[in-house]
Amino acid sequence: MADCLNNQLLTYCFSLPGLLGMPSTLQHLREEVGLAGESWETLGGDWQTLGNLWLRTETALARSGRTDLTFAEIHNLSIPDVWKDWMCAKLMRTEAARPAESFGKVFTDYLNGLPSSAQKLSGTVMNEGWSRPGKTGIVGLILCLYWQAEYAGAGKDWQENIKRVERIFNAILATPDL
Repeated sequence: MADCLNNQLLTYCFSLPGLLGMPSTLQHLREEVGLAGESWETLGGDWQTLGNLWLRTETALARSGRTDLTFAEIHNLSIPDVWKDWMCAKLMRTEAARPAESFGKVFTDYLNGLPSSAQKLSGTVMNEGWSRPGKTGIVGLILCLYWQAEYAGAGKDWQENIKRVERIFNAILATPDL
């Protein structure tokens, strides 16, 4: 009986519309970060394009040898607290709290506060602690954009943040060592 339920769950999870080719270690996060299900369908073409760019970037970063951050490293990051809490929850394999409605502004302010060189092709984005693969890495940028759309409304700031994150991913992809 348990095998039957597991097979049904796997069939359901992998039959959801969404980004194809996600690493197996992140498959369980597809819907939580907006890369599968209704969100994938309704957030539009820019979202789907960014999802595909994220996947290419995630794949490139996997070759970097960087691993998930430790709890201490997460604590020392200069990122929004709700993102830190999510990272810690994923390391502990627990559910994370959802952000407040004000998160959209918090995330926009965070992205605007990044050094401009972090969004340039010859930039310093690899110095950011989250510039790594896995659940404590760049998937957090996708998560935060999804939260911004879901809980704060996908408006002008969200569209601009998609462009900012796209520049970050392109800067990572342009890193010679990857």
